[in-house]
Amino acid sequence: MSQAASRKRSVILLSGGLDSAANLAFCREWDEPVLAVTMNYGQRAAEREIRAARCLSRDYHVPHQVIDLPWMARLGESSLTDPSRSVPILKKDQLASPELTEQTARAVWVPNRNGLFTHIAAAFAESSRLERVVVGFNAEEAATFPDNSVEYLTRLNRALELSTATAVKVHSYTVAWDKRKIVSELKKLSRAFPFGQLWSCYLGGDQPCGECESCQRFRRAMEERKTE
Repeated sequence: MSQAASRKRSVILLSGGLDSAANLAFCREWDEPVLAVTMNYGQRAAEREIRAARCLSRDYHVPHQVIDLPWMARLGESSLTDPSRSVPILKKDQLASPELTEQTARAVWVPNRNGLFTHIAAAFAESSRLERVVVGFNAEEAATFPDNSVEYLTRLNRALELSTATAVKVHSYTVAWDKRKIVSELKKLSRAFPFGQLWSCYLGGDQPCGECESCQRFRRAMEERKTE
């Protein structure tokens, strides 16, 4: 089989943050990204995430589409979609506390978000005869978000064998890595990764807040990589 034939044609679930953007970059390096999709589910950072995703898609020469899911904002009590609720603030040294990170995970949880997103992307993949949906999962966040884990991927792919006629697979290049490892591997790619285009904040201001858990994890990964 030729190298070109072995490259998996993929739909990328792209939020504009580190993990999903890294998976776009790895897919461009090793496989074939055909479409990037960004979900607008009423999240507070929607505008910034969409802007970042569009820039990244343009940079990697991949068509981009926004999927509007406004009804999701009415599900649950997530601080990501309910502006009356405060997004949890963590200090960098608190990221190692399972008790605190479990509390913050509950505060930002959106019911079945990854389940919905992956199945929507799988429908796009099936309709275009693409082999894969590529997602930005990582081992660091899988500790508190089970729908980021290897086990979740395994079970999801079993379900897709039955729910798609073409047995679409969901894949993540980063599912076994923490964010520091992701940053390290990005710097080994054949083309420079556009870190400046990312939006990794739970909020949607002019600048990242620098205090939410997502900002702190991104900052820690970048700082620790610089010390090597």
